[in-house]
Amino acid sequence: MTRPGGVHINEDEFIGEVIDPTNGEPTQEGGRGELIMTNLGRSGSPVIRYRTGDLVEPSFQPCACGRSFMLLRGGVLGRADDMIIVRGVNVYPSAIENIMREFSEIEEFKIETFVREELRELKLIIEPRTDCASPVALKDLVALKFRERLGLRPEVEDVAPGTLPRFELKARRFFKL
Repeated sequence: MTRPGGVHINEDEFIGEVIDPTNGEPTQEGGRGELIMTNLGRSGSPVIRYRTGDLVEPSFQPCACGRSFMLLRGGVLGRADDMIIVRGVNVYPSAIENIMREFSEIEEFKIETFVREELRELKLIIEPRTDCASPVALKDLVALKFRERLGLRPEVEDVAPGTLPRFELKARRFFKL
């Protein structure tokens, strides 16, 4: 059941749990974790404690829509299996993609991670649209947005239009060096 700001679990049909993906322990109210689902009333092919791999943030507080079911704030926030640690910050490629898609001036981008002085770093290679007035200003805006949202200072490099290959899947944009 979708509503602005989140998705409800239909607890008449499913039992939803949220666990820490690293140790399997239940998360606390408001804690982010991996969604575990058990279906009810399926005798032919029951699914018991199925690990979805989806990262969610549950809320059990009364909802404005009147439903009392568990609310997943913001819906699915990322994938447990995609996370990388950059300078001590848990980062999901989907979070990077969400930020990059806010910039209409960016035609395509590529994400690289590498290790410098034993810390994983993030480098964003952006291809501005041909009508982008100032690629330098765009680089600064992208860096600022990452600092505000993720607390990271990525290296941002711009390349000429038409330079980067076109990607259809996020895994094709993400490179660990």
